[in-house]
Amino acid sequence: MDIWANANGWPFPPVVFLGCLVAEILYFRGWRLLIKHEQAKEAARARKSPASPGSTSVYQWNSWFWRGTYFQCAIFVFLLASSAPIDILAGRLFWVHMVQHLLLLIVMAPLLVAGAPLLPLWLGLPKQLRRPIQACAKLKARRILLRIGRWLQQPVVACALLILGTWIWHWPPLYDLALTNDAIHDWCEHTTFLAVSILFWTQVIPSHPLRPRLGYLGRMGYLGVAIAQNFALAVLLGFALHPLYAPYAHLVQGLGGISALQDQQIGAGIMWTFGDLPFGIAVSILIQRWLASQPDETALTVKSHEG
Repeated sequence: MDIWANANGWPFPPVVFLGCLVAEILYFRGWRLLIKHEQAKEAARARKSPASPGSTSVYQWNSWFWRGTYFQCAIFVFLLASSAPIDILAGRLFWVHMVQHLLLLIVMAPLLVAGAPLLPLWLGLPKQLRRPIQACAKLKARRILLRIGRWLQQPVVACALLILGTWIWHWPPLYDLALTNDAIHDWCEHTTFLAVSILFWTQVIPSHPLRPRLGYLGRMGYLGVAIAQNFALAVLLGFALHPLYAPYAHLVQGLGGISALQDQQIGAGIMWTFGDLPFGIAVSILIQRWLASQPDETALTVKSHEG
């Protein structure tokens, strides 16, 4: 069987490809407006402070220039995770399926959050669509949605949903069901992974207009919980005495010269190592920024002596 195309002869599912294309068009329509606004603000600052020429060409990590780059990378990762080679091999090998899940959970999700897509996607919509949407958003419905959004944005809720969504779909009966039903696999399992992981990362990475509710230390602890649950699941899978998922126990025998149990152990090892890497990177960045935000002890000492 050719792994470079699915059963319909496409390298990507047509619905996924079309959705990504529409998202790209809408995002970059709004992104252009935001970039122009940002450049105008930088030019105004340069006029007020002529002593620092060239400041308009310098973009901070969270500028709209870089947010557009993050969004583009997120779309690429999504297409990669949905591509025919990974999707076909994920049905034969557990460790490839684990790679597919990690691409969604810990690569695409933080990149998408860093891309801050809400405002560009909204501005990218034609005005003829935005007006009726605003008109249909009645005050009472808006309040209900805001309450739900605020509840979901609580760090405890976001972290609990990530753990719940990850562990439920790794429960053997549900995992086996997803493997044998494409609709459940694509629209339930993967959608759940994306939703809970995006919600989780909004409490780590500022995603205009959303902001994390925790400080640096709180976010470090928040990430520590995610690392711990990921480690626990990897240990459970890696040290199991027999294959936990029936479809792989049947399909993987002899494929690539590894047994079903070895395939499961490789997948657990990938989860244990690479699965914790983005969380570790985020923790190290937060530690650096937390230290940079602390007052300079030398300056405080000099100031106290002068006083």
